[in-house]
Amino acid sequence: MSSEEKDLEQLLAEVAPDESARDVLREAHRQLEKDLLRLADPLPPADFLNRVMTKVNAAPVPMSRADMLTAAAIVSAALLGAVVVLGPASLGSVGLAIGSVVVALREGIVAFGSVVSAVWKTASMPVAVVVSLMFAGGIAVLRRLASPSTAATRVVS
Repeated sequence: MSSEEKDLEQLLAEVAPDESARDVLREAHRQLEKDLLRLADPLPPADFLNRVMTKVNAAPVPMSRADMLTAAAIVSAALLGAVVVLGPASLGSVGLAIGSVVVALREGIVAFGSVVSAVWKTASMPVAVVVSLMFAGGIAVLRRLASPSTAATRVVS
């Protein structure tokens, strides 16, 4: 007997002291489980997709001046809170950390330039072909994404 069955028997023993009452409760529980398993979610209405697409098309709303001022106030308050919490001593270490990140980025950019220069000097034609193919593929993908799809316009209308 599993632990779930033992728990069920213990609960039934607490609720119904005699065996006939427990059998009735077990059968009612079994019928309830069977009924619950037969339930299914209803299908959405036929015009559901068109209503959603109408809402999606109407969704983009430009930010108002009040929204921008609120966002600026929140960012300013967060920065002021960081200054208060970190204090002047911690701000110096934050500045040093930012400076070291900038120096590391500069070193990475110089190293990347050296790598590109070395590859171009040793294999300029294959690199030029690969880069040209990448640009052509990117432009083709962007043109495909920018062209209006007939399936999308058919759904909305």
